[in-house]
Amino acid sequence: MPLTSLDYIQIIVAIIYAVALYYTVITFKRSKELDQIRITETIFNDLRQLDRELSTLPSSSQDDQGRKELYSRILNTVDWLSFLINTKVITDRRMIAYMKPTLIQYYQDTFVQNMLADERYSNSYHHFKKLYQRMKLD
Repeated sequence: MPLTSLDYIQIIVAIIYAVALYYTVITFKRSKELDQIRITETIFNDLRQLDRELSTLPSSSQDDQGRKELYSRILNTVDWLSFLINTKVITDRRMIAYMKPTLIQYYQDTFVQNMLADERYSNSYHHFKKLYQRMKLD
């Protein structure tokens, strides 16, 4: 039984739909990547701003409360980023690998050295602690 022109049209339409579906999937995937980049960029802009504020504080002991507040704001921001990574909102492995040294440094320099001794903060930042433990094992 030979193919009719109607059969050819149906085959062509099916191919067009398949190509359109493929491009839709690719576009969705790129959109998701751009969203992850946008979220991460916003968080790191916030962290840069907080680091700038921290660098303007004099190193005198009178400013310890202000310094603690800035450390807390920094760690809240990093904890939010950690939550997004832990819950797989941010999944791009290359992006996470790129952020890994910075996050480890925030943990060691900001959290361990400046906040862990304060009992008010010892039970805080669970998502950050969880992400740090996972990154340490990788």
